[in-house]
Amino acid sequence: MEGQTLQLIGSLVAILVLAAIAWALKLGRSANIEGAQHAMALASEADSGFDPAEAAVSRDGASAIVAEKTGRIMVLRSHGAQFAGRVLEPGSTTQVESHTLTVTPADRRYGPVTLDLGDQAQAWAARIDALHATQDA
Repeated sequence: MEGQTLQLIGSLVAILVLAAIAWALKLGRSANIEGAQHAMALASEADSGFDPAEAAVSRDGASAIVAEKTGRIMVLRSHGAQFAGRVLEPGSTTQVESHTLTVTPADRRYGPVTLDLGDQAQAWAARIDALHATQDA
């Protein structure tokens, strides 16, 4: 009986140690963008040359769109427990359905990003579509 109790305590201690290691490494956490300031910080981390001025976060917190004062725009999305960002280039496409904006970067390997931006969806789509005009000018 005493041996089983020690084994049980040892097992519990081992489980707690593993849980602490997983927590310290931030394993298993869901990636959420907490707000515009967080999105801008993530954009700066994704591209050190990107100087964010404003951002809009999808209602689910899984993606965001960030703009510089110069007009460059980046999309962010969760990639596991981290975030990946792409600066949009001419050739990026948009599609708006109601309050949802889907952005497909010119770099097709990144894949489309869908953001629920509410009333801001159409305005962000227009800004992205304007990237074509700056290329033609």
